[in-house]
Amino acid sequence: MRALVRTTDALEVREDCPVPRPHAGEVLVKVMAFSLSRQELSGDFTGGDKRRIVGSGVAGRIVAVGEDVPAWRLGDIVIIDPGLGRRVGAGLLGIDRDGGAADYLVASALDACAVPAELPINILPLLSSHYSLGERVLTWARLYSGETILVLGANEGAGPAAVELAVTRHATVHAVAEDWAHNALVALGAKQVERSLAELGQFKANVIADFRAEGAWWDCSPLLEEDGIYVSSKGDIARNSAPAISALDEPDIFTMETLEHLAHMTEQRKLAPKAAKVVEFCCIMQDTSEIIPKQQLGPTVVIM
Repeated sequence: MRALVRTTDALEVREDCPVPRPHAGEVLVKVMAFSLSRQELSGDFTGGDKRRIVGSGVAGRIVAVGEDVPAWRLGDIVIIDPGLGRRVGAGLLGIDRDGGAADYLVASALDACAVPAELPINILPLLSSHYSLGERVLTWARLYSGETILVLGANEGAGPAAVELAVTRHATVHAVAEDWAHNALVALGAKQVERSLAELGQFKANVIADFRAEGAWWDCSPLLEEDGIYVSSKGDIARNSAPAISALDEPDIFTMETLEHLAHMTEQRKLAPKAAKVVEFCCIMQDTSEIIPKQQLGPTVVIM
């Protein structure tokens, strides 16, 4: 099968990768679309494995099932849980383990969430990757209607999705982002977008959601309400009144119901996911240099 493989120093298309086989409790997904983020294209691998199939967000059709998986799942259009809970032996798709940038992907049947076939295929990978991470951060933070949230690094990773999701919760959104992203974030519903913390002015946030690659809570803690909470996309949770902890040390709170919820909100048009860029896999085979331009809000979606 074809696959987009990242090595330690290059991104290459392979056409000789073996088709995986589903084992007990697993499904074989014919990939229809996948998303690519900067993290999976630029991050360093650890350990001895120097090759990785990229692709964090995955959408496709179940074409085969392993033992203990009911046959009625055949034909389901699904999005795949990218492994945000860091389960032992799993990790993140496209980063800690092979992702979905290939003709086929094997996944646990429990991680393959069926979605309405009417939803556009070019937005489904966004729900399983960036929107699921944004929703996870807001759930960790327990953001409620009427509260104020500050999104740091709002132009990075799942930051734009978090802005949109916070608006759907009827929160007041302030954000820090690069200049080129300001208008787009305001269009998503942000009340105020500035270039730095110093330019934000005087206000207090109930929640600070940090999507910066090198974020830390102590540089923004003065902006937190006394009982406010800081959460990073890496799972760091801190309060002014308590020591910092990692959400990933606790039992995983992310369930398939979250992906179903995101799909349902999209179906009802409460969310409007939009890929920053959509390309065909055949185009990537010709040129891998411009998959994600530097000034791009959100991931690139690739159609198989």
